[in-house]
Formats: sequence, C-alpha cells, structure tokens
Amino acid sequence: MGRSKVNADLQTVEKAEQQLERIKDSKLSIQLKAIIASAEHPVENVADVLKVSRQSIFRWNRKFREDGVEGLRDRPKGHMRSKLTEGHKKEIERWILGSKNVEGEPVEWTLKKLQKEVKDRFGIHAGTTTLWRYLKKMGLVPKKARPVHVKEDRGAWEGFERI
Repeated sequence: MGRSKVNADLQTVEKAEQQLERIKDSKLSIQLKAIIASAEHPVENVADVLKVSRQSIFRWNRKFREDGVEGLRDRPKGHMRSKLTEGHKKEIERWILGSKNVEGEPVEWTLKKLQKEVKDRFGIHAGTTTLWRYLKKMGLVPKKARPVHVKEDRGAWEGFERI
C-alpha cells in the first residue's frame, strides 16, 4: 500500500498557519521564498501554493530588485495631519468656554455654528465629526437644549419664580 497523496490534514494546516502568523517577519520570509521559487517555477504555480495573487509575486520581485529586503517590509501607515494647529484649537476652546464668537458676541455654540466660524475665521473646512472629536479631547461636551413645545408661550413663564 502506498502513501497518501495528502500529507497534512485540515487541522494541522490551520495550526501551522496560526503559528506562521505569530512568527515575526514571517510574511517577509514567504515573500523571499516566493521570489526564489518564481525563478524555477511558473508564477501561477507559486501564487497558488502561497495563496496569493500573481500580481503580488510580480510586485514583490520588482520591490526586491529596486530596494532589496527593505522594499518588501511593510511601511508604517500614517494618519492625516490635523488641519487645525494648536493655536487654532486653543482659540476654539476660548470661544466655547467664553460662549462668545470672534467679535465677542454671545453665542450658543452648535457644531454647525462652530464649523462655519472655523471656516470664516481660519479658512479651514473641518467636518462636524472632526470638531466633535476635538471638543471631546478638550473635555467638553455639547449642551443639549431643553425641549420646547411648539405652542408654548415663553412670555407666560417669565412671571414664575424658579427654584
């Protein structure tokens, strides 16, 4: 009786893949092995064995030729820089804490009003979500207006004494 054509069962393969993910720079070693294998075997076969696309093999070859091993390493992904500088943020904080706009007029700030003021004053378009995040980092939370009934007579309430 001959040997089985399939050497590893599904459970062994899954365990091996999990261990491979834990190894530092395992992706780099796979990329290098793919480059070496693509010299002797068709790219389609190498891609099938490694479960990657053919384009990945070609891209890895090109990056390795151009920049060596460093070309294959993942580069850190950066975030977009803030449009507002620290000075802008401090001024916005002063506006909100003072409940006044640039001209010194009293304002009940909303995110839309703040967005318009930032656009007018600094020439920077900042989304309401971005402004909300800045306010949250400053430790500020938006006020919630008390509900007002449509038929309410505000003049009638002025005579009552608040406790």
